[in-house]
Amino acid sequence: MLRHSLQLHEFLRHEHEAILAEWESMDRRLLESADGLSQKDLRNNIPGILKNLADVAEKAQGDPSKVKISSDGPEGHAQYRWSQRFSLEEVTREYAFLRTVILQKLVPRVGELSSGELVLVNEALDQAIVQSVITFVAKANSELKAEREQLQVTLRSIGDAVVSTDVNGRITYFNPAAERVTGWSQEEALGQPVGDVLITVQELSSRASQTLNSDRELAGNEAEVLLKRRTGELLPVEELTAPLCNDKGEGLGAVTTVRDMSTIRALTSELTYQASHDPLTGLPNRALLYAELEKALVIAEREKGRLALLYLDLDMFKDVNDMLGHTVGDELLRQVAKRLQHSVRRTDTVSRLGGDEFAILLTGFEPLKYLGDVSLKVARHLRAPFVLGQDTIDVSVSIGVSVYPEDGRDADTLVKHADVAMYQAKACGRDNIQYFAQEMNERAIERFHLEADLRRAIAEHQLSLCFQPQIALNSGRIIGAEALLRWKHPQKGLIPPDRFIPVAEQSGHLMMSIGDWVLEEACRQAKAWSDGGQAPIRISVNVSMTQLRSDRFQKRVEQLLHQYHMSPDQLQLELTESIIMSDVAGAKDHIRALKELGVRIAVDDFGTGYSSLSYLKDLPVDELKIDQSFVHDISLDANKAAIVQAVIRMGQSLKLRVIAEGVEDQAAVDFLTSNDCEAAQGYYYSKPITAAAFETWANQSHAQHVSSVGLTGSTLSNTRN
Repeated sequence: MLRHSLQLHEFLRHEHEAILAEWESMDRRLLESADGLSQKDLRNNIPGILKNLADVAEKAQGDPSKVKISSDGPEGHAQYRWSQRFSLEEVTREYAFLRTVILQKLVPRVGELSSGELVLVNEALDQAIVQSVITFVAKANSELKAEREQLQVTLRSIGDAVVSTDVNGRITYFNPAAERVTGWSQEEALGQPVGDVLITVQELSSRASQTLNSDRELAGNEAEVLLKRRTGELLPVEELTAPLCNDKGEGLGAVTTVRDMSTIRALTSELTYQASHDPLTGLPNRALLYAELEKALVIAEREKGRLALLYLDLDMFKDVNDMLGHTVGDELLRQVAKRLQHSVRRTDTVSRLGGDEFAILLTGFEPLKYLGDVSLKVARHLRAPFVLGQDTIDVSVSIGVSVYPEDGRDADTLVKHADVAMYQAKACGRDNIQYFAQEMNERAIERFHLEADLRRAIAEHQLSLCFQPQIALNSGRIIGAEALLRWKHPQKGLIPPDRFIPVAEQSGHLMMSIGDWVLEEACRQAKAWSDGGQAPIRISVNVSMTQLRSDRFQKRVEQLLHQYHMSPDQLQLELTESIIMSDVAGAKDHIRALKELGVRIAVDDFGTGYSSLSYLKDLPVDELKIDQSFVHDISLDANKAAIVQAVIRMGQSLKLRVIAEGVEDQAAVDFLTSNDCEAAQGYYYSKPITAAAFETWANQSHAQHVSSVGLTGSTLSNTRN
């Protein structure tokens, strides 16, 4: 539903100087008499008239009937222009310029302005023109009142068709604009009955309307009608007829002005279209979607039918803008819009809500299976490659679906629930379709509160690091430690990372803050151990996609290495395979920049979802970490054993160190050792533990030189890696 947020008087006051400057430029360019005048003399009373117009607009509150502009400004302006030898046409054109400037500046925001205030602008400026005409006529011939009244009415509409008649209704004056509008020449029209020349038709009824001639009937006659031109063409016009009387009140005839409304209607239609459609794709915008949804809900309620709303968000669209530029991104959105329109019926509404978000309103369908078919069809059409100039791009879409009446009975609720379902689709790994359910809404609310709590957690020092040792299988010595983030909420207790990390990743700034804290805390702890006499060990820190893509991340790593006096190879940054594969080209550049600092790079959770591993040969990585899902029960599952053996062999061929995660028993240690895996970490050696507990464990491990000892006790965390 459209809401008018723009007030005319506020607009006029805010744009006051800009309007005057553009008006002055137009005046000097188009009026010969304006040339050579100073700014003060040229503007004369126009600033005051503009201010008066704003005051009138504020009082009228969009009601044109309340418009009463002060005559002082126009009268003074006209008197000064008379003294400067301006013609009456030039003075009236000055007001036309003012009208043009105001309307042009209103065009981008016309959807926010009520139609009454647009009429108000025209009415107020018409009053100013009339007053100027009156002043000029009085100056020119103050003795002839009848002539002055005739000039006042006739000249009021310079640029419009003006037709004057005598008391018998025969045409006595026919201006050039009347020739253009009617198709009659002046010679042909003069002396003709006005009803034979100005043939008008009521637009709605298409019945002929009688042109009025008597003085009594003429008073106040104004209407929008269709004018039948001499060629037979019907032209939308605004017709105004008024009587002419002498100073004794005796009738002299009538004057009719006819304004061609075709251009105004076309402009109004264009402005209405712009206010309700997305300028990039031409699709209905959010406002029009809501309007269509409100109408569809009324019909669905009356006919006890169903409707559905599909909320769509393109996956990884930001990468297209970042890598190929916004021009390519815009073209992609235009092509997506076309595919969406071809995926549904003409009776369905496809709209763009903003950014890379779209919505589809489906009506008149049975059964519910139809929704699934349409959603799958939409997703399938968008998966087909997009050809954008020299580039070919593959995209996918996350779709959330809400249904009336099950998921809501009003527009706001249905949009909100479809949005919630869409975010659930993204949480499920993108390229996914999810239907709204109550638990989705509850989960969205929980995530909202969790994000707020997480922001406080940083400020209130609720976050901490635990460390899990990494052991060389051939010697049993400690070769490193992985820093793992923990959050102990003051009321909710320990919150596992798999619950709060996805929430942080939804907010780039929040993930950057947390990631930066983890990196600095890990470096600080490494220095603390070194200062305490511990032999230097490598610290592994997990890096998010948000951090890797940041242009500031490399400098931040370099700064921390210097601040805590760490050797670069003492720091290892762990990137999940999914992060690397989401942007192989971009990841390659960022990883190489980090490698130039001397830090080590590990691929975490290796093998958990990508069959093509050719990217490894092009990335400067040092270590592969076999995901714990392959290591668990490795001695009992031949398929897992084969995968682990293949990863170890591949790592060896690429000269990469291979470390296995999630090692929990001696059987796994024996298997990995026999297959030449270099290192391992997991519960068999130690759970993630505090920095102090890690230091104690490391001292004991070094003293005993044990390669297969599990650590238990109250110092251990109950949360697995």
